[in-house]
Amino acid sequence: QSEHTGTSTPKHTAMASSSSFTTTYKPRKQQQTNDKSHQQDTHENKQPQAPSSLSSSAAAAAGAAAAAAAGPRDKRRDGRGHFQLRPPYLKVGAVSRAAGSAYVEMEGVKVICGVYGPTSNARAQYSDKGTLSCSLEFAPFARGARRTRKDEQEERAISMILEEAITVSIQLDKFPKAVVKAWVVVLEGGLGYLGAAISCVSLALADAGIELYGLVAAASVASLGKTMIVDPSCSETEDPRYGGSMLLACIPSLQQITYVSQKGSMESKAAQDMVALCSEACSILHDLMKECLVADALQKGLQISSDNKKNVEDTL
Repeated sequence: QSEHTGTSTPKHTAMASSSSFTTTYKPRKQQQTNDKSHQQDTHENKQPQAPSSLSSSAAAAAGAAAAAAAGPRDKRRDGRGHFQLRPPYLKVGAVSRAAGSAYVEMEGVKVICGVYGPTSNARAQYSDKGTLSCSLEFAPFARGARRTRKDEQEERAISMILEEAITVSIQLDKFPKAVVKAWVVVLEGGLGYLGAAISCVSLALADAGIELYGLVAAASVASLGKTMIVDPSCSETEDPRYGGSMLLACIPSLQQITYVSQKGSMESKAAQDMVALCSEACSILHDLMKECLVADALQKGLQISSDNKKNVEDTL
């Protein structure tokens, strides 16, 4: 297998209207009272928008190929459709002593992030822009095995990826010669924890009041034989048909890709189709992240009129 990672900032693509995504935002039952504002109904049959970086004919072909490969009655091992995300649970304000924090949970994945700062960076030379410092750690029980040196190396590598994917979304000129620190702890490290960590850091930054160009959402797509599946789970990697995969992070409101990681070999057309699917999945998750932030603001007692609420959502 070959592996390729990189970043880019072109306008990203979305799937044609022949495909649809379904996802659910549901808090836990035991937290319904305290987190009533976080409860969201199902987002079903949301039609993707026309792509910007792929031609309409190319996007239509991608959607037709995906629809042909996975019929509407086809189900995955966990009961999801081929284009369904694992239902996420999103919460901000999870760490009381942090300037901003967030918690993201889905099947097999639990990530929490605390943001501190901006604070003065006395050791750094003067710069008219601030910096973002990310540090990711696995909890001792995150993977059900003892920590090894390999885990430490992976933590450093993932921390650099987080900085790479998130930094471009921050208005760094607002806090010159200062640093914002994001501490991420992976409580359960199943497949998809990196994408969850990227989204979690972006939510925590927004909760801390750091001025952003837009929220960063991340999603992954993998091939299962001739079929493409969104947000693969650990159980699906055991399938002998499991092939190449792609993780993509982007700012949906600006249609900018901030990070791309590809594993396995695939043809260029398959790669384009994966970018389209990832981009649309990011848009779905982005909407849930906005709703989480607006609901938290309302819960804290901020009086947001209908007009101002729309302006807040447009800004996010």
